[in-house]
Amino acid sequence: MDATRSNAVLDVQFQITAADREAGALPDGRRLVVSSDFYTVYQSLARLDGVDALWCWAHIRRYFIRAGDAHTYLAAWRDAWVARIADLYVAHTAMAAAEPGTDEYVKAAAAFEQALAVMDTVRRQQATGPGLHPAAAKVLATLDREWDGLSRHRDFPDLDLDNNVSERALRTPVVGRKNYYGSHAEWSAHLAARVWTITATAERHGLEPLTYLTDYLTACAQAGGKPLGGEDLDRYLPWLPGPTGSPDHNPPKINLSG
Repeated sequence: MDATRSNAVLDVQFQITAADREAGALPDGRRLVVSSDFYTVYQSLARLDGVDALWCWAHIRRYFIRAGDAHTYLAAWRDAWVARIADLYVAHTAMAAAEPGTDEYVKAAAAFEQALAVMDTVRRQQATGPGLHPAAAKVLATLDREWDGLSRHRDFPDLDLDNNVSERALRTPVVGRKNYYGSHAEWSAHLAARVWTITATAERHGLEPLTYLTDYLTACAQAGGKPLGGEDLDRYLPWLPGPTGSPDHNPPKINLSG
């Protein structure tokens, strides 16, 4: 909905003022962890004290693949780097599956550190080696520039190595937006955002969104075309245990057939 993808958008979202930017720190001693790609706005945010940037390993992996696909000469180089990144993912998956403090976790953490150390060594060697292909040099320069944010994942082992989950979640509205340009009406974008919020919330609680909305709107029609309130509305708030807030209360069930 915003007209730009500038720093101003993030500053509004995170309540960052011009004075905060000048001071180079988040306000009120806040801390923020950002899992994202290397877009310049995120890089600008990451330069503020209090921000921990976790750059996406899936994105850097894609750079290696594209370089290798575009230049046959780099195929082996590409495959070796993809294998190194795969080792990092395997170790990270093992860490996520193990209980912290157990032998399995310690072993997985050591494998994760080893995978990072290998990539750190190889990237330095290749960047200064003779006869480096320009396409490979470009990818390695990106890896070097973003290394701190990529390696910082060691400090947040419970978070994913990439931001694929969030990007997949955004895909439907982003693709849909291309089909909604016809009216150029900003109000319709805000309406869509509200509807997506409602349907996503319903879906997260195991409700079929279309059936959920149909049942709610039918109830509104039966109430004289007015929005529901009180206990009538509570039965449509999936995060509530019941209209009274009591865990022992069983609210009316929403018809999810069909």
